[in-house]
Amino acid sequence: MKSSNNSLEMNRVGGNSPSPSLKRILWTDYPAFLSSLIPIVAWIVYATWAIDWRGQGAVLSARSAPFYLSAAMLSSFLGMGVLIWRVVLLRAIFSNGAQVRGRITSFSLRRDRGQVKYTFIFNHEEHLSGAGVHRNKQTMALKVGNPVILMVDRSNPKRAFIRDLYVDS
Repeated sequence: MKSSNNSLEMNRVGGNSPSPSLKRILWTDYPAFLSSLIPIVAWIVYATWAIDWRGQGAVLSARSAPFYLSAAMLSSFLGMGVLIWRVVLLRAIFSNGAQVRGRITSFSLRRDRGQVKYTFIFNHEEHLSGAGVHRNKQTMALKVGNPVILMVDRSNPKRAFIRDLYVDS
């Protein structure tokens, strides 16, 4: 979207942003949180069903145990792959991206997750971006219309994240 004489037209914000911690990424970024949770659940299910905890035999038959072991291993591999990708992506954007001012255009929460969308001007163009977030104290404070500082990927401005959700103030 090309920007015209828009009230969103704001200057870039100076200064470097600190790198987000793993704790803040897991607690805020819903894809990262979910990708870390799935392997844990898979291993709990496997351990609960494959081991004879009750003394009455395992819930899983000897024939199906390898399938569930493989599922737990595969979910660990995929979950950790997604988690590593998200952490690397977020840290790269926070270290090499541009800080710009934006405005929250929509925000919704359902149970423990939500979606926040925001608009901002980058390189004289208006962009709309958003992120899946996990419900926490910082995300509960978000309100439609509020100004925010965003970290924007310079090569792909559709990737933008609210800075203060990911770094300690």
